[in-house]
Amino acid sequence: MNLRTLKLVQFRNYSQAYLELNEHVNIVCGDNGVGKTALLEAIHYLSLAKSFRTNNDLDVLETGQVYFQIFGKFDSLKFGRIEINVNYSKEVGKKVFINKVELKKRIDIVGKMPVIILSPGTQKITDGGPAVRRGFIDRIISQVNYEYFSSLVEYKKRIYQRNLILNQYRNRQHNKKYDKYFEAMDDIIVNHAERVSNIRKRFVNEFNPILNANFQKLSHFKKPVVLEVGSNIPGDETEFRECFKSRLISRFQIDLKTGRTSIGPHLDNVMLVYGDRDIRYLGSQGEHKILLVSLKMAEGKFIEEQAGEPIIFLLDDLFAMLDITHCVNIINNIGDQNQILMTTTDIRNINRRKLAGGRRRIKIYNLPIGIA
Repeated sequence: MNLRTLKLVQFRNYSQAYLELNEHVNIVCGDNGVGKTALLEAIHYLSLAKSFRTNNDLDVLETGQVYFQIFGKFDSLKFGRIEINVNYSKEVGKKVFINKVELKKRIDIVGKMPVIILSPGTQKITDGGPAVRRGFIDRIISQVNYEYFSSLVEYKKRIYQRNLILNQYRNRQHNKKYDKYFEAMDDIIVNHAERVSNIRKRFVNEFNPILNANFQKLSHFKKPVVLEVGSNIPGDETEFRECFKSRLISRFQIDLKTGRTSIGPHLDNVMLVYGDRDIRYLGSQGEHKILLVSLKMAEGKFIEEQAGEPIIFLLDDLFAMLDITHCVNIINNIGDQNQILMTTTDIRNINRRKLAGGRRRIKIYNLPIGIA
């Protein structure tokens, strides 16, 4: 998978911009605040129909404008040339087009053009709360397993609805018992939760060997690192349905008081264990940085193996995160077949080293870039 051209209209600080990229290493150089990260953000929109920096599409509009557009042309080993267009306006909302055909659901873009983003903001994967790591896992699996993605979306929607009904029941004067309405609702929730939980467990078993292999390549640390999913539902896979349903019933009065469902995969405790330690609390700054990079490299390797096609790596300000030796090591460990787009404030960081022994072509863009 390669991105051949990128065009922006009224996106962030770009009124119009156009890039032609090569299939190897593309380096965007410029001062802070000139729009380097915005280019990677636009590519992320083409892959997942959303930003990695904000949850609000209004935030990426050029100042004073009411709409933005992003156009990308990709070359895929499986599907040939693919054109993707993401449009957003304040009046209409967001629409996504593949080869000029509008997707009925925006979420259908997920998995079509997988990309890996490594930026300073992604450090929360290692030092943030469990929700961040749940999101990390969910994002990886969703790009390669549609069954998981659809079950996860449906599960979250049903939990949201259940919480709304819990609050309605809490405000009643009478009839605050677990009734047939909740029973029917919980049966549906359990169905989706079982798939989500089982696929998560299978994922970590497949992912951890890839994670450890990358961690050993990039670091001098010898202890193993493991991504663990701590389920709040006791028992093994064969007992999940029965245990989850019984606990939904037994905790109903507690849930009623708080207005939220207090058990289920949406509250799984996802940890990164380094040796025998939870790295969130005990890891050094250097360990956190190397582990983050190892996670993102493993993410790319896992998705690439599942998708059967090279993917795109977006490296935002890598040289601000790590020393030059580690940065070059990371780039050289990304396969020659993978396209890389990276940003830097100092091109001298690049010129001092020959990336990948000269096997790759390197194209440098000095901002501001050309107008389409």
